[in-house]
Amino acid sequence: TDTAGRRDLLHMCLTTPKTFIRFVGANHTSDYTRIDQWVERLQLWKHAGINEVNFFIHQNIEIESVKLAAYFIKNINQKFQLNHKVPTTLDNTQQMTLF
Repeated sequence: TDTAGRRDLLHMCLTTPKTFIRFVGANHTSDYTRIDQWVERLQLWKHAGINEVNFFIHQNIEIESVKLAAYFIKNINQKFQLNHKVPTTLDNTQQMTLF
């Protein structure tokens, strides 16, 4: 878990080729700096042998989770030559449907 102001909870070493990272944002500009640091760390871990990353982004204002996730995905797509779909936000006047 990477939580703003509580990086003491974060283990920054690679012990397996798979990881799950729970990123808790604070709806603050520092969230983007922390995301940038993760992109750099993931590059190091890739060179160290990681082959699966599950990265969960959460913020208490949910629309901000989408924005931060889009920023993260754009950065990893560029850094690792990936083509992950970048989420978009909907206009608040649109109602989503299940079918």
